[in-house]
Amino acid sequence: MENLEAIVLVILATHNLVRLHLHRGGVAARARRTMRRVMANHVSLLHQLLPDACPDSEARLVAEELHAGPHRFWSRQVSQDWWERVVLETWQPSQWLQGFRMTKDTFLALCEELRPELQRQTTTMRAPLSVEKRVGIALWKLATTECYRSVAAHFGVGRSTVGEVFIEVCLAIEKLLFRKVVALEDPKEVMAGFEEMGFPSCVGVMDRTHIPIICTVRKGTNISQKGFFPMSMQGTVDHKGRFIDIELSWCGKDKDASFFRNLALCEAMDQGSFVPGTHSMTIGNVEIPPLILADASYPLKKWLMKPFTGNLSPRQEHFNSRLSDCKKVAEEAFGRLKGRWRCLATRLEVAEENIIPVVVGSVVLHNICENRGHALVDGPWAQDGVWDQAPEGHLRLPTSPEDARDGSLVREALASYFMSNS
Repeated sequence: MENLEAIVLVILATHNLVRLHLHRGGVAARARRTMRRVMANHVSLLHQLLPDACPDSEARLVAEELHAGPHRFWSRQVSQDWWERVVLETWQPSQWLQGFRMTKDTFLALCEELRPELQRQTTTMRAPLSVEKRVGIALWKLATTECYRSVAAHFGVGRSTVGEVFIEVCLAIEKLLFRKVVALEDPKEVMAGFEEMGFPSCVGVMDRTHIPIICTVRKGTNISQKGFFPMSMQGTVDHKGRFIDIELSWCGKDKDASFFRNLALCEAMDQGSFVPGTHSMTIGNVEIPPLILADASYPLKKWLMKPFTGNLSPRQEHFNSRLSDCKKVAEEAFGRLKGRWRCLATRLEVAEENIIPVVVGSVVLHNICENRGHALVDGPWAQDGVWDQAPEGHLRLPTSPEDARDGSLVREALASYFMSNS
């Protein structure tokens, strides 16, 4: 009897080890099936030899578990119908513009651009999400204010999958398309466009906005009037409202001046490398370099024009009027950016290290839509809560006496030129 009890204990111990090994998936499928059959026979034999040591309920549960085979499903089954049958097969161009901010042709072209970075290998575990579905999830999340749960229900995936795919697509856009799409491609075309608006030798208009985010409190970070922690985005746009340069920084009164001085755009414009080639013009005896326009809070430089302030003469008022007409291009561009990708108009629910890829991805997609002529179709984009411009006067950036002198010469020459050619 003692020997029999020892055998029983050995079999039970072996059974427990096998159960643990099977749950961990440490053996091949054929070996698992063989081990399950052997252990089921052992349990049946134990039940005959020692009824008290192996009750009916326990024996039945163990036998059912061993005979159950591998798990049938890896995850909860959800519907794929909306994306695969409704969107891809039945949606009209107007529905694509409203839902994904671009037509289906543009969407498919974008998928091909991102395929080298987003394509996943098919394995025996499960089929990966297609590139089209990954891009669709990211665009839907950018274009709406829906939570991860709602986006997951639309596309038939898990909430964690939505979060992972969203960041993966934004990182792929930043890596593959940012330098190619957000750039000054044709300075002559841009200057001609601004000259038609009344401001010659202009290659861009600079403005800024706040991106509301959810993050930890940083020392010296200002809280906006709407109660969120904002990140400041400074962008320069061309005559068609396409971004040619962007910079991001934390908002704070101690950071504004150093942020502007450290801009790569400032260094490039000071050195004359931002606009390739020679595009200067001469008014009187003053050489007018390629210019960028901005509001009164920016410093006056030879290449950075801002409006006159104080008691204005008719000549200065005329200059300000022309500059204001061109500056509307930037205001409208920021409005369309936040109107298309509405996640930028609400608190951005991503980790701090993912804020820049999401904003950069939104700017790239905005330029793609502008290049393709895709209008914003779901209502006015300059409504309350969408276009949150950084208030003028928020920055007071210092300027050197030399920059102020050179900038004044250019501005006065332009003011006289506008007045004589009005």
